[in-house]
Order: sequence, then C-alpha cells, then structure tokens
Amino acid sequence: MSKTFKILVGVLLMLIAALVFLESSQKDPVNWFSSYATKDKIPYGTFVLYNTLKEARGADDFKEISRPPYEFLSDSNHQKGTYFFVNDYISFDEIEALQLLDWVARGNTLYIGARGIGKTILDTLSLETDSYYQLDNLDRKPLLELAHPDLVTKVPYALDRDIQTSYFEEVDTLNTYVLGMYDYRKDEDTLSLNAPKVHFIKQAFEEGTIVIHLMPDVFTNYFMLHNTNYTYTEAALKYLPEEGPIFWDNHYKNGKTLQTSRLRYLLSNRYFKWAYYMLIIGVILWIFFEGKRKQRAIPIIKPLPNQTLAFTKTIAGMYYEKQDHKSIALHQINHFMEYIREHYLLQTSDRGLDFIGRLASKSNNTQEDTKRLMDYITAIGQKYPITQEELLKLNKLIEAFKTK
Repeated sequence: MSKTFKILVGVLLMLIAALVFLESSQKDPVNWFSSYATKDKIPYGTFVLYNTLKEARGADDFKEISRPPYEFLSDSNHQKGTYFFVNDYISFDEIEALQLLDWVARGNTLYIGARGIGKTILDTLSLETDSYYQLDNLDRKPLLELAHPDLVTKVPYALDRDIQTSYFEEVDTLNTYVLGMYDYRKDEDTLSLNAPKVHFIKQAFEEGTIVIHLMPDVFTNYFMLHNTNYTYTEAALKYLPEEGPIFWDNHYKNGKTLQTSRLRYLLSNRYFKWAYYMLIIGVILWIFFEGKRKQRAIPIIKPLPNQTLAFTKTIAGMYYEKQDHKSIALHQINHFMEYIREHYLLQTSDRGLDFIGRLASKSNNTQEDTKRLMDYITAIGQKYPITQEELLKLNKLIEAFKTK
C-alpha cells in the first residue's frame, strides 16, 4: 500500500468522523407530524390523552380496537359503550357509517374528534361542515370557548399553532346541542370571539348519543400540556358517559403502527442509524480496496467442441463405403422415431391408425402421406438387403414429412 493511498484513506476517515460528530451534536428537530397515535410523545400524538383516559376508567373499561369498526361491530355488535375516535380525518364509508349509526341507535355513544368524517353521518344528522378562512387574517390561531355556563372561562383557551379548522355551517338547535365555539384571534391581545363558529356539538340519535368535535388538535399532547389547556380537554371529555367501557380506536390513525422492516427500531434512533450507515460504508470500502488489491484475471476456458456431427458423418461414411444400405436405413429410421418422440411427444412403439392420425394432425401432414411413410418404413425394416434407390426414397419421404 503506497504512502499516497494511506493519506487518502486517512483524509476520508477524518471527513467521515467529522460528519458523524456534526450530525450527532445537533438537536433532534421537533416532529410536527399529526399522528394522533397513542404511543407517540410528539406534539401531535395522543400519549397524554390515552394514558389519562385509561387511568381514569381502569383497564377493564378501556379497550383498544385496532380493527376497522365494521369488523369490530360485526363480531361484537352486542357490546355497549362508547366508541372514541380521534384523528385528522376519518373516512367512514357508507356501509361502515350506517353500521356505526345502527350501533349508536341501540343506546351507545359515538365520540369523534376529527376535521372530517364523511358525508353519511353528517347527512343523517342534517349537518354540514365547511373550512373556515379569514381573508384579512392569514394567521389561523384559534381561540376556543365551551358553551355550557358551568364550563365558561373568563379567558378563552388558545392554540398558538396555525392550523386548518372546520365548523358546522348550520345547526338545528332543536335537535343539536352546541357544546363549543371558536374564532381566529386578530393578535396576541385578543381575548374574545368576535365571530364564533360552532365546532363542537352533541346530538341524540334514537336511544344513543353522537358527539362531534371538529378540532382534534385539542386532544393532542401539545395542546393538553400548554398552559392550562388540559382543563378544556377535561371539560370536553365530560360528555363521555360515566358508565360503560370506552372502545379506543387505533385503526383510523395517521401514525398507526405498521409491520415494517426489522430494522425499524435501529433506524428510528439517530445514533444507531448513523452507526449502521457507517458500518455499511466501512464494509463497502473494505470490499472495494481489498478486492482491488487481490483480484486476479480469470482465465477463459473454451468449452469442449461438439463432435456429434463429425462422429455421425464418419459412421455414415463407413456404412456408405461398405454399401450397407440396410444399416444406414435403420439408423435413419431410429433417428426419425426419436425426432417424433421429442417433437410431437408420441410413443412410436405402436404405429397403428390412431398413431398415424395423431402424428398427421401434429405435423401438419395428411393422413395419406403419413400412412405412406409409416408403411414404407415398415417395409424397409422387413426387407434385406435394400438398394441405394430405396434408401434415397426413404430419405426423401422423411425430409418431405419434416418440411410440412
């Protein structure tokens, strides 16, 4: 190994070490992904809410459902309780939504925290939603208020993140209870809702109840741990029935757990990930340099030539010189029978009419020509000796048969 090569390798290793040091010394960026997953402690996970509800209700009355609602209700349609959904958007299809409504109608509760839930449930409840924008206010940081007199606070609850929001366009107050409203704040000093929009409602549905909150952000770690906002979430959860189990949905989650690579834990940690990448880079460098130093030219070995044709010509010449036309004819017949077995997959031991018909069909020859050839082959096999003209005729008939 030359001195120049050693210097290049040393410089490369120093650059890699510096890159690893700079990467490992940086702080992990905040992950603002809206996962709503129970295991996530990131701002928009639901780790805090999940553990709070589970501790408050107890393990027996808190059940996680990882299957689609349609499957769960099909198997457990008789169970009573509250089905709790929270996610950015929940796309209930029509069949699933109707099954949920049928389950609610029998005295259960459906609690949904999402910006959108599909048309079926909204149409059934005579509700319409829309997105809220203010052309003169591009800063979409909402202020929240609860409608119940016992839950009203002097200062509205605040979300200091710019988020997309929805609201109920029209609310039939005869059938729908307004539970909460919001508005965008003009500036940091805004302490009231100038144009409140309804985003939190409750409606009776036959013997059950449906609660819909169009701002799922209030159930996330970030909102609940910011100042005293947890009291808003606590108040919003007061509309959960005090009795009966809670069925916590894990299916409709942006960040639900999926079966992925076995390396998912290794790659989820930045330090393990870089160590893994460095190991791969080191192995590749070792293979490159070691292989380059030790590799030798691979000699080319010519394959043995095929002498079958030459051997066949030699044997045929010997028979021809001896004028042994019979032996040549028998070899030619055997070769032709092997040709039939290989190309047409027919047994040649029985050469009756059935064999002739199938051979003619597969070889695109007429039955008359095929029978004439088989009869001639039989005659040649029974005759001894044969003339040169008979041998030539046999060859002519076989070649004519093959060309069809």
